[in-house]
Amino acid sequence: MKCSVCGGDLTQFGSKTIRNGMVCRYCAKKASPWLSDDDYKTRDTKDIIRHLKYREDNQKMVDAFITEKIIEGKYSLYLNKDKGEFVISKRKDYKKDNADVFRYKDIKGISILKQKDETGNFNLLVDFELKNREIPEACFRVNEFPGIEEGSKEYEDTLAKAYEYLNGFDEEDGFYFVEV
Repeated sequence: MKCSVCGGDLTQFGSKTIRNGMVCRYCAKKASPWLSDDDYKTRDTKDIIRHLKYREDNQKMVDAFITEKIIEGKYSLYLNKDKGEFVISKRKDYKKDNADVFRYKDIKGISILKQKDETGNFNLLVDFELKNREIPEACFRVNEFPGIEEGSKEYEDTLAKAYEYLNGFDEEDGFYFVEV
């Protein structure tokens, strides 16, 4: 079987299943890191080709992005209020992180999610719901290590960090927040 996008060979690791075939790890590596395996499964070859074109255009935005404010953490949030753009990245150098530049106007909502794990402890996540055809959601875990005990100092510190991400956006930017 060959890659549905480029026709290249598939490898055991890194290839992704889509509705009408497979995507090789090289094409998948060019895609947004916010695409989950489930996102791939809902897309077909035409969708992936469109997404990779979006990523080429996005790279120009990444190259031109100027950071005005940084909120550092497990993931860092880079803000440019003047242009109404932001980047979420695991790396200090987001330009090497295959990052996406998102627009403020594409934010439908931002939430803090509390996710209970199998041990009864919690993970705190910040979830950006987006009006973006290619990436409808960007959700990341705030706590450094999985499973923190509710009410512990680590939990409270992590919750404070989650609010710091949210507070990077002002009411004047037109956002309201929901803690779940």
